[in-house]
Amino acid sequence: MKETNDKELMFNESLENLVDNYGTASQEGIKASLLECQNIFEFVSNNHQVEIARTFQVDIKLVKTLMKFMPSIKESIVEYEVVCCLGSRCASNGSMEVIMAVKDTLGIGFNETSKDGRIRLMSRNCFKKCGQGPNLTVNGEFYHKMNKLKAIDLMKSILNK
Repeated sequence: MKETNDKELMFNESLENLVDNYGTASQEGIKASLLECQNIFEFVSNNHQVEIARTFQVDIKLVKTLMKFMPSIKESIVEYEVVCCLGSRCASNGSMEVIMAVKDTLGIGFNETSKDGRIRLMSRNCFKKCGQGPNLTVNGEFYHKMNKLKAIDLMKSILNK
């Protein structure tokens, strides 16, 4: 888990530097971000695509289009990427109960993929949305003020799709 958090920190710092160097809405900056993401994680997840689009202030469609023209970029093959916040403020709002509900419902731990290959569970140190926590994302879409029951319902809805 520490290795994942270290990689996320490296990627976030790199992303900030790239947007500073290239500017928002820069296709060259987006391409550099995609390459950097793949260098760090060996693929570009749905969440990272959303993060790149947000950081460069572009529509996610542009990021996905640029990926199509970069055959060396490997997109994550999972259908759903669930990311739980491990930040201390979310923890003080009950995120441990949410995290356990997510893990138990999916039957996997952090950095694991479901047996059918459809769902990957990841963690992140902080989403910087502390006032709305506990937080988690599914394919980059935020779910705020989560509790155990909401988490179970959300994970069951993913499992049953």
